Amino acid sequence: MKANLKFSVVIVTILFHSMVSSLSAQSLSDALVNSYNNSGLLEQNRALLRAADENTIIASSALLPIVSWAANFSGNWSGTDMVGSGTGVSSSDLVWQGSVGLNSSLTIFDGGTNRLATDVTKQNVLATRQGLISLEQKVISSAVSAFMGVLEGTETVRLREKNYSVIEEQLRAARDRYEVGEITRTDVALAEARLASSSSALSAAKGLLVRAEAVFKNSVGVVPVDLIAPKEMPALPKTSSEALLIASSSHPELRQLQYQIKASELTVKRVKASSKAKMLLNSDIGISDSDVGSDTLQASIGLSVSGTIYQGGSIKAKERQALANLQAVRSAIHVQLNSIEQSISSSFAMLEVAKTSRAALEKQIEAAEVAFNGVKEEASLGARTTLDVLNAEQELLDAKSQFINAIYDEYLAAYDVLSASGLLTVDNLNLSVVRYDPEEYYKSIVNNQDKSFQNSKILNLLKELNEK
Repeated sequence: MKANLKFSVVIVTILFHSMVSSLSAQSLSDALVNSYNNSGLLEQNRALLRAADENTIIASSALLPIVSWAANFSGNWSGTDMVGSGTGVSSSDLVWQGSVGLNSSLTIFDGGTNRLATDVTKQNVLATRQGLISLEQKVISSAVSAFMGVLEGTETVRLREKNYSVIEEQLRAARDRYEVGEITRTDVALAEARLASSSSALSAAKGLLVRAEAVFKNSVGVVPVDLIAPKEMPALPKTSSEALLIASSSHPELRQLQYQIKASELTVKRVKASSKAKMLLNSDIGISDSDVGSDTLQASIGLSVSGTIYQGGSIKAKERQALANLQAVRSAIHVQLNSIEQSISSSFAMLEVAKTSRAALEKQIEAAEVAFNGVKEEASLGARTTLDVLNAEQELLDAKSQFINAIYDEYLAAYDVLSASGLLTVDNLNLSVVRYDPEEYYKSIVNNQDKSFQNSKILNLLKELNEK
């Protein structure tokens, strides 16, 4: 009974440690979620996006009336010398005056300049949002690279440790054979040199692993613990043509440029409209008061029209500048499309290379293991030298090391395909995160604007006049 109880306790303990280990282990999906949640770079650019949102409110406020107030208070002192009257006394009076007033102005017509300025800021906001998605891709790509780097470094350290143990065993065997006169001191020295080389390679691998863990901490925001290698590749476009078709319609960097082109086109129109006449409606109302009189109410309303006749050629220069900027952005979209096409082709090529290399290395490892075991057996019978055993083991080590590199190169190439296609996003990867919604802040600040002005019939009429 006690034996059964003891056995049950051991089983429960093993299961408990297994559960704790599984809870602390990190998958690639966990790393990507942490990188999205902990990225200071994303937080920084989200703040910049909110700042860009405010530009829309600032620009649209020019379409609304501007109301201001002013108050003025002053005292006037006057005195009379009464010495000439024989009394030697002077008299004085202090008179206080004050006024309070309101001033309002409304742009009735400006050729559409203010409306176009608002439209430009909206396009810039949409472009900034796409820039945030592009940055999201880079953050996720960095996390994938860091995750694979730690996995590769961990496997390399394990391989090097195993290699060190094997060579250490070979050195002991060589020394035993030397003691009985089967081999010479040269064979022992060869094994000692190879062990020292293995120790150096192991130390270098551990150093690279520490560096990879530091990169992981910086990219993901947490320390890597018990990383779980992914079991399958992400879903990819089947061909480079399909990937290019997807990228041409949804890649965030292309869409960002498209919004920038639209903003540049509107900027050209806005600059041209700025040379047209402007009509403003002004009104004032105020109350003045003084010690010597009654309150006075004053009110006025006026309409002013103004226009530019000559400005030293600056208006035409601004038009040419806006057109040049538009041409530059239009050219940039072709450059970006060519760059994306190149990245897609390169990523698919590297993916195929990694797949072919991995398949070839699997066969090489099988053959190298057979060769190593055979040479090791023949050496025990005296048909092979210690150097033959060490060389066979080195060939097996090189094949396994290259195989590790090929495995993680294949994963990196697959995610590079997603990035080049514009698909390395939280939405496409279906990561379980609370997604940042740029619309939420934008809608909140728009709703805070004065709805009474936005929905007024007068304002809608003014907008129609501006559009004409």
